[in-house]
This record gives sequence, structure tokens and C-alpha cells, in this order.
Amino acid sequence: MRVIVSTHDSMAPIKGGGALRTLKCAEEFKRRGHDVIIIAPTDGIGELSGIKTHWLRAPNKQRSQILSSIKFNARLLRKFLQFAGSTDLIFVHNTIAAATIPFLRPFFRFRFILDVTDVHAEYLAAAKCNFIERLATPLVLWIEYWIIGSADKVVVVTRAMRDLLVAKGIPAARISVVYDAAEIDQISPEKDPGAEKAVLHLGTVDRQHGVDLFVRAVPYVAAKHPEAKFLIVGGGRELPNVMALARELGVYDKFLFTDYLPCEKAREYMRSAAIGVIPRLDTLPNRIVTTLKIYEYWAGGLVAVSSFMSGIAEIAEDGRDIMFFPSGDTRAMADTISRLLEDRELRERIAAGGLATVKKYTWAGTTPAIIDIALADDRS
Repeated sequence: MRVIVSTHDSMAPIKGGGALRTLKCAEEFKRRGHDVIIIAPTDGIGELSGIKTHWLRAPNKQRSQILSSIKFNARLLRKFLQFAGSTDLIFVHNTIAAATIPFLRPFFRFRFILDVTDVHAEYLAAAKCNFIERLATPLVLWIEYWIIGSADKVVVVTRAMRDLLVAKGIPAARISVVYDAAEIDQISPEKDPGAEKAVLHLGTVDRQHGVDLFVRAVPYVAAKHPEAKFLIVGGGRELPNVMALARELGVYDKFLFTDYLPCEKAREYMRSAAIGVIPRLDTLPNRIVTTLKIYEYWAGGLVAVSSFMSGIAEIAEDGRDIMFFPSGDTRAMADTISRLLEDRELRERIAAGGLATVKKYTWAGTTPAIIDIALADDRS
């Protein structure tokens, strides 16, 4: 069977959990003997894991997320049209790379499987955006749910996301929940000397990630623990603003900042920290996801400190494998971090709980589950 696998995320080098999840799925299709093509941003690389790739530039999202996505899909459509007539199944990660698929379906016989880890238009609705984006957001929301509803099967990452899609009119029988996972065989929980004094935010720094809350918490933590270090590893549109905020608050010298790094390089910083933070605000789009970083924090032996969100609460338990704080509460976040810096026994217990939990969420179980759903030939 000919299978096209696509995403808007950069797959070479891998930047973000969506790309990793997509590559794992492509590899599983290939392992099962299917003829697989990857159409995705790959920085010009023509083959990944023995799979032929057709590459294109990723959407940069710098000026306008909407215009950037439109341009990306225009480029992507040309690629799809080359292969749609000889393709049996198109597997797409997230709707940004799927906008043209419903328009192709009346003319071609392929099945369409959509793997959703974020509902991107909901971030527009919840965030500050420019005038054009504010005007367009209601239409973009309608289009995104229409794209999701056009898929033969939809795979989502939480029950909260499934419930949202059902409320939007997508049949529940067509939606399956498969949680994300960690490469536990490639992430070490071992720590470098001094790691017990360091706090890490790993991953992209965009509006929805709430990294400014982390920066605002640092003066309170540093007042109690002047020896503490803080790491923000990963680039993004908000990184310059976050760095400026650190300067404004007088804590810039407490931080180590990086730009985007390949996945493997970024993970190396987990050896340098004992605490990993997830400071997202409890908005609808954040509430329905888990984020890959929690699985990687667990696998890396870090204590996960997160604002309370229902999606994460599906897989984590406060005081067992995570420390929750009320969303948006800077002082509560600072107090939780300070407590962990002070209490070695608590820190080690929660980290051990995370290591135990993450063993339930590995790609060896997650990827086959996704592909089983994709290959089931029924449409409910």
C-alpha cells in the first residue's frame, strides 16, 4: 500500500514532539511493509530512516500564522498532487499540513487519517494576535474543525481533546485517544554535578507556552536560592521578549538561553537540571494537550512542575509524579520550585515517580497503536 506521511513540523533536524511522533509513525508504516513517502520540512534531506522524503520549507509564522500556513499549504498541495492518484492512505500530523486534503478527496480514492496533538486555531482564539488574525479567527476555527471532521479516523492525545471534538460535532466512534510517549532508551536520567540547583524549560518558546510566567517566578526563587540556575532551551517567536523580560527583572544573569536545537542536542540539557517546568496558562488549547516535554522530563529524571491542566492530569498525579500549581500564579510556581530545591527527599521521590510513570508511555506501545487505527478500514 502506498502511504504519504506529512506534517508542518521540521523533521530534519527534528524540532518538537510532533515531528518525532510523525517520524515514528512513518517508520512503523514502513516496518509493516508499506511503500511510504514523507512530505514535510526536512532541510533538504532526501531520506529519513530509509524512507524517501519530498521536502519543503516549514511555515515560519513570524508575521502571520494564517498567511504563513496558507503559503505552506500552497507548496504542499503541489507535492500532494504528484502522488495523490497512486496513494492509498494519507497520514497527516495536525491540521496545518492538512488544509488541502478535503478538497482533493472528491477526485482521489485515498483514505485520510489525521493525528491531532494541537488544535491550532484555538491558540489564535486564546492569544494576542494582529488585527487580521482577530478578524479571521472565527473562520479559521470553523475550517480547522471542518478539516478534522473530514478525516476517516482522528487520533488525539487526551480524552479532553476527544470530548472537545465530540462537542464540535465529530462522531465519537471516529476518534481514538493515543497518548504521547518518550524515547526512554535514548534519554538518560543521570545527572551532572550541580544539576540539583538548576531548573529547566525545554522546548519552543511561543505565546502558548507561558515562559514569561517562569521568568517572573525567578526573582522570588533567586531571593531564597541565589545559587540556583535557570535554563531556557529552545527558540521561538517569544524568546526575544522572554530575554528582555529577564533583563527588566534583573535576573538575566541567572539564565542560560539557547536558540532552536536539534532534538538530541536539546535533550542533553536535561542532565544539567533537576526540575523541569511547564508554565502554560490554563486556556482551552493548553487544557486539552499534554505536551511532549512532560514525558521527556520524566524520562530524564526531572521533577515536573506544571500549572494544573486537565489533559496533563489524565496521565499525572500531584505529589506522585508531578507538582501542580494553580495556573498563572507566579508566587505559587516560585514556592513550588523553592520547596523542591530545598527538599532533596521530595525531589527524588517525585522524580522516581515520573520514571515509573513514563514506562507506560513509550513509542514501542504508542506508535503501533496509532498505526493500527490508521490501517483499520472501517469508517464509523
